[in-house]
Amino acid sequence: MRTAAKEGNDDKLAAFVRNMEIPNCDAWLHRMYDSDKADSWMGLCEAKSRDPRERDMRELFEHIAKQDGKFTTRKVNDNPQPGKGLEWGWLKAIKQPLDIYWASWLPTSEPKESEADQIGYFMFIDGAFRWESSIQSFKSSQTKTTHSKIVFPKLVKKVDAIYPPEAAARNVVGTVRVYYVIGGDGLVYNAHAISGEGLSDDPLLRKAAEDAVRQWQYVPLTVDGKPAEMDFHADVVFAAKSR
Repeated sequence: MRTAAKEGNDDKLAAFVRNMEIPNCDAWLHRMYDSDKADSWMGLCEAKSRDPRERDMRELFEHIAKQDGKFTTRKVNDNPQPGKGLEWGWLKAIKQPLDIYWASWLPTSEPKESEADQIGYFMFIDGAFRWESSIQSFKSSQTKTTHSKIVFPKLVKKVDAIYPPEAAARNVVGTVRVYYVIGGDGLVYNAHAISGEGLSDDPLLRKAAEDAVRQWQYVPLTVDGKPAEMDFHADVVFAAKSR
């Protein structure tokens, strides 16, 4: 992709990015995850949420093509991030073996790994690397412009989670952390609960939290006045009600 971008071959670059889509995406998700979790990752398969991210990926590689540097990778299966966060929950959720990698770009001008451009997660599926586009970790080239005016999202509609009666009857309480994408239209996409230390694994609470967050609405992130997507997360707390 970097070579195609350096050559200025936009069609070839776009074809490479499209080739990173997961083949038979819907069926693959339901093979890999329980049905409730598979449904929460459907942003991978939906053109409405996927296409803007593919555009951002092309812009990122056009940005990278202008630099000298190196790609760095980490196999998530062997070295997940500490703290039992997103990566740990991901590895725990899959039902079949899946090689997952994290990739970044480290410009020669940036000697510290912490200054690397985050590209994202890739999975090896059907003989090729496929991009986990629903976890948009990279920053588009727009946000790397030092003079850009960035206005962060503002929550304008919040729907409270409904405490599931069955969970309440069993006095099940806890905190559910939901990761999601705020679209350029201000709507929430790909809301999915993650596992982790101190977070609830109860399926009823997780589903209730996801259902609520999917209904939230924002004034979206803007970069120089133009709407843009942004990854976000929120904690939904279920506490026992006083009698």
